[in-house]
Amino acid sequence: MAKRYRHMSTCVRYSKLRFVLHKRFAKTSVFPAQPFDLNFPTQYHVTMPTVAYCTLGCKVNQYETEKIRQALEQAGFTTVPFNTPADIYLVNTCSVTAVADSKSRSAIRRALKLNPSAVVFVTGCYAELEPDFIRNALGINHIISNLDKETAAQKIIAQFNTDSSVQSIVCATEKPVPQLRIRTRAVVKVQDGCDQFCSYCIIPHARSIKSSRCIADVEQEIRSLATFGYKEVVLTGIRLGSYESDDSQVDGSKYHAQKKLPDLITAVAEIDGIERIRLSSIEPWEVDEALLEAMKSAKVCRHLHIPLQSGDDEVLKLMNRPYTAEQYRQTVDAVRSQIPDIGITTDVIVGFPGESERAFGNTCALIEDIGFSRIHVFRYSPRERTPAATMPGQVHAEEKKQSAEKLISIGIDGQRRFAKSLIGKSASVLVERQVSGSNHLAGFTDNYVETRFPGDISLRGQVVSVKIVAVDQNCAIATMQ
Repeated sequence: MAKRYRHMSTCVRYSKLRFVLHKRFAKTSVFPAQPFDLNFPTQYHVTMPTVAYCTLGCKVNQYETEKIRQALEQAGFTTVPFNTPADIYLVNTCSVTAVADSKSRSAIRRALKLNPSAVVFVTGCYAELEPDFIRNALGINHIISNLDKETAAQKIIAQFNTDSSVQSIVCATEKPVPQLRIRTRAVVKVQDGCDQFCSYCIIPHARSIKSSRCIADVEQEIRSLATFGYKEVVLTGIRLGSYESDDSQVDGSKYHAQKKLPDLITAVAEIDGIERIRLSSIEPWEVDEALLEAMKSAKVCRHLHIPLQSGDDEVLKLMNRPYTAEQYRQTVDAVRSQIPDIGITTDVIVGFPGESERAFGNTCALIEDIGFSRIHVFRYSPRERTPAATMPGQVHAEEKKQSAEKLISIGIDGQRRFAKSLIGKSASVLVERQVSGSNHLAGFTDNYVETRFPGDISLRGQVVSVKIVAVDQNCAIATMQ
């Protein structure tokens, strides 16, 4: 530590110096009584602790980590890559599957190995469900619950202020400015929590309290994102379709109580600078006429991710999914009748307890009949504390593997067919990157088809108009218009 900070005798901790100077001069005419920014000579600089982040799982976790990062950078902490030594590590864990649990444990162990003297904070769903294991087996004392994530940055700053192993010394004084992590689209969390308790899912045990942000708060954040140049925002939540905001406390606003997702979409569509609004996963029973009407806005991406999980009625019942295969099909038909060329993607679980060969065949038939533009296939993973973990008829791992491979193949065929259906049509593409080794750009259409076309990388982050002329593998090939 002595080698790390030079001229220790001439340096003091920033927080203590700020407090001492404020206390000494608050009642004089030199400084105002309220908190203030110190203005040290420019030859000094502040050496602040470094923080590395690892985020596993869903878009909600990604959003929450980003908010913590921004708050810590505003406080002066420096962000470094997770695979490098740091003073502080934050691991935002996931527990949706056994594999996610394993990855969460590995990330924690990785942080401890990178710097054994670092302060490691663990949060997320795995931390929520297995805090005793993290404390006792992994030796982590700093666990932040999902409900406390909003104050995670303050907790880390408080630890920095009290833990002598992590010091910050003053050698300059410009106020730190958080660096915006530029991506092509911005994820905005608008909802949290789920109380559906599907029989296979552990997440309601980790995020059982449902809550929604008020529309005015979401609008303010998205306006800020627009000023940074973002063209697309993704509205996300643990169960986005259950969004229900009580805006009755927003005195004098144009809002009234109990606003739902369609109201939020309509409000966001009015924000200047935002060109595309994308929705994350929506449960099939939460797709209604009001949602489809709101999605007719030119700014809303023609894409819905509607989890199917199974195409067999008996399996759906065992899963505690409140719909039948035919009801799901009718929902998709209703969506397509109102929004032409919409891309519909889905999740499917194979190898659920009791899934027979006939039941799996029903799932395959429904998927082929509907023709999804993309499917995500998951092999069932038993989760402790869920009803499915103790159900009879547990499926052998090899059978799950074979079922998954078959569904993945069906999904790839469907993805290619949907892309081919767009040949000759115009589309808007959010440019994300340059294809390695070529002069082509790559991005996604509003209906979520990866598209490549010739262009300059200066267009990254912009929405451009293209005409789709061909399909190569699962990717659309286009020319700019």
